[in-house]
Amino acid sequence: VTSEALAALVNSSRLGLPPQSLSYKRLETAEEAWDNLENACVIYKNPLGYWESPYIHTVVLTGLRPRTTYLYQPEGSTRTFKFIMPPRAGDPVPDRPLKLAVWADIGVTNISFNAMLQVARSGADVVLTVGDYSYADGWSKRWDTFGRMMEPMMSSIVGLGVGGNHEIAEGMSQGVDFVHRYPQPYKASGSTSPLMHSYDTGLVHVLSLPGSYAPTANTSPGRASEQYLFAASDLEAVDRSVTPWVVVMFHTPWYNSNSKHYLEGLKHQWDMEELLHYHGVDLVFNGHVHAYERSHPVFRFQPNECGIVHIVVGDAGNYEGPALPWKEPQPVWSAFREASFGTGTLTVFDEENAVWRWHRMACATKAADKPYYEWEKQLGLHGEACQTTGDNSATAGLAEDSVALRRDVWRCPNKARGKQGGADRDDKSAGDLPAVQRFELAPMAPARRVSAAMPTLGFSLAALGAVGFAACRKNREVAAQAHLSLEAAHLAESYEA
Repeated sequence: VTSEALAALVNSSRLGLPPQSLSYKRLETAEEAWDNLENACVIYKNPLGYWESPYIHTVVLTGLRPRTTYLYQPEGSTRTFKFIMPPRAGDPVPDRPLKLAVWADIGVTNISFNAMLQVARSGADVVLTVGDYSYADGWSKRWDTFGRMMEPMMSSIVGLGVGGNHEIAEGMSQGVDFVHRYPQPYKASGSTSPLMHSYDTGLVHVLSLPGSYAPTANTSPGRASEQYLFAASDLEAVDRSVTPWVVVMFHTPWYNSNSKHYLEGLKHQWDMEELLHYHGVDLVFNGHVHAYERSHPVFRFQPNECGIVHIVVGDAGNYEGPALPWKEPQPVWSAFREASFGTGTLTVFDEENAVWRWHRMACATKAADKPYYEWEKQLGLHGEACQTTGDNSATAGLAEDSVALRRDVWRCPNKARGKQGGADRDDKSAGDLPAVQRFELAPMAPARRVSAAMPTLGFSLAALGAVGFAACRKNREVAAQAHLSLEAAHLAESYEA
């Protein structure tokens, strides 16, 4: 956001208000706008501080057949789109395994656009967005920019997502922009909140949670938190003869060896890690940290063959740049970490075997005389070698991380837990579920090198409900980063060309 654009809102004198009105504000220069905000937002008394979106139209499609291609045309538009419905729950389709694309912390930069193209070309059946979509931060019209930029992918691949801090907290928007534009199947999940839901496709059950952006307590004077109760009920109801793989996503990670956002999710982890381990969750996806990191199977900060693989994918192109430095030494639970830009895919072959791959899309450089990062234009796996400036990870120069994942319910009976299984086995991987968990953090130790109803479719219309917000800006850095942002319409035209 430029000073001129912000000043157009702050300078309420242009409305003709008299100077004695408490809604009156006159600016001599555009730069003064930044010093006339309240908690980084346009003051509530300013009539210009509210915005009404274009029309947002949501349709629920029913009776769709799995693995079927559908053409659709929004009413009032001359354009047509198509998508392929994901496989039904329990359908293994050996000759076409389920593929989930995973990304987070996207934004509206040229890197964001190229990350979108990487996801669009991945062949994914479903896209999981693990929070921080547009980085609008209260500047609500940026959601429309984001929608236009992401349309080539979001109009053709169904998606599931969760809110992050840039949906919930930044700009004080409380997730309202997010839940209206990208509604999730929460009612069909038995959830009371649009911020938590679950969905079955192929051999995978996906549980989506607000994580640290909602109460997480597993006990309280009256009852446990709604988030904990929903997660417990949902995991208990999973039929692992139908969906043996269980994936959970929430924005703020528990396992993060980056100096940025270190241990921010600890309270959530104290309250819910035992629950997820007890029910044999296979993978947890997170964002928030603007880098990529994968853990070994882990529980309570120690490698555990029956634990959960945690994967941070907060590297899809946001304007704030890569998160650095990494903490040293690398913890024993951390398998791979790199501060560059990319996206990942999870391919599930059968009830026991899957493969996770992360593909680097670009590196970033930072000149000594500049306060911001610039990206190296090296896309895909076959570009020139690159490394983000200041990345102190041992794997900083690698273009891909790939790992085979195997579920072994005989060695890890907790992986069979759910509606149909686990209780009759001699389960030594997880005992009775206690009410409250607190545990000491393991010291940082050197890493061991071991091998280890309908989701959302998004398309953009010139006339897309009405949602009004005071315009907010977190800081002035956005203006300094403007060189990274390209007009969404130009990008879309380039893509179509």
